[in-house]
Amino acid sequence: MKRLLPLIISILCLSTLPIHADVFRLLEDPRDGAQARVDLIQQAHSDISAVYFLAYDDRITLTALGLLRDARRRGVGRVRLIVDANFQHIPKPVLAYLADENVEVRVYHPFTFRHLNWLFHRMHEKVVVVDGKRYITGGRNLAESYFGLKKRNYIDRDVYVEGPSAAAAQQHFEDLWNSSDVCELNVNVSLAAKAKAARILDDAAKGMTLEGFVTLNTSRDWSRGLNDIADVRFLCDPVGQAKGPRLAVRLAEVIEGAKESVVIESPYLVPSPEVLDLFRRKRAEGVRVQIITNSLRSCDGALPYVAYLKYRHKLLRAGIDIREYRGPDTLHAKSLVIDGHIVLVGSYNIDQRSENQDREVMAEADDDDVARELMAAIRHHIDNSWAVGRGTEGPHAPRSWRFRAWASRFLLVPFVENQL
Repeated sequence: MKRLLPLIISILCLSTLPIHADVFRLLEDPRDGAQARVDLIQQAHSDISAVYFLAYDDRITLTALGLLRDARRRGVGRVRLIVDANFQHIPKPVLAYLADENVEVRVYHPFTFRHLNWLFHRMHEKVVVVDGKRYITGGRNLAESYFGLKKRNYIDRDVYVEGPSAAAAQQHFEDLWNSSDVCELNVNVSLAAKAKAARILDDAAKGMTLEGFVTLNTSRDWSRGLNDIADVRFLCDPVGQAKGPRLAVRLAEVIEGAKESVVIESPYLVPSPEVLDLFRRKRAEGVRVQIITNSLRSCDGALPYVAYLKYRHKLLRAGIDIREYRGPDTLHAKSLVIDGHIVLVGSYNIDQRSENQDREVMAEADDDDVARELMAAIRHHIDNSWAVGRGTEGPHAPRSWRFRAWASRFLLVPFVENQL
């Protein structure tokens, strides 16, 4: 018995270790972002669950829908999609046709006089979960401009994750799908319109609409070559009336725990008083805080930029190192790197809407190698930015943009700041 005791203790100790940890791959290149989504959909066996803030009527969305239809046809048990009702641009004939093909599409917070406040609470998430084992999340919406296919694009970032944290992503989708915030669609169109929609999705599913950009049936394993990371978490806001802290609380905890450095990449920067105080405290403790955001030239709207101007001087006075992206494309990646080893990537902007109103998700990982890779990507954006308040001249925006920014600053922003 004495000889067996050390062996029993060793087995018990080993049983407390994770049997399988997560893999965590950054998807910086827009083509990788598109290809990873195609591959996961085509490799699905039992379930595809997707949530998107925005879905345009373009090649990216139609290709995704065509592949979802084909996944259902080949026997994937459930294929489901949720899109924010106010940013859903999928044609009605396509929606009706998908319903006939048993691809379930629901919308988040449709307009109703019964819930007028729904207009101010958006579903800003971007997540695809496959078989409850793998998922992609980040900043990219379903539109060509998020994948480098337009004249002016969004510079964005996603992450691919496989492992135990996918169970949390899947459970989050189930909670959202079954909540009262999500409604079914009832669309009636003619048979001819459905037939046309079928032909459109046929072409898209064959890769004809994105020929040369993505490849079908690659059988690529996006986990190959990656080391497992024990500490990966899927973070999200609570659904409906469920109790629990918002995602903003976890982000504040991570920043509060920083000892050396906080690096943030956020396209929109409208911090709440609490976040501003948090940044000030960290600077007083000697923590370096650097934020990369859009300039007027690169921002996709005057309102978010001029709202940020209200805080720019306060941030500079607190000792924050602010960099504004020169463009001409729009920075859209949302990421944090804490002390060179904790990373967070997802849909969360450092603004009051993400903090208090919209639904957001992020993937968190604690890993030195991933943090180094993410910092290298962020530095690439810093190289195309200018340091605010360092005596250098920022990028010139068109005169019409400067006028709109001036008008917005005095006429609109005071009334809608918490909506930006």
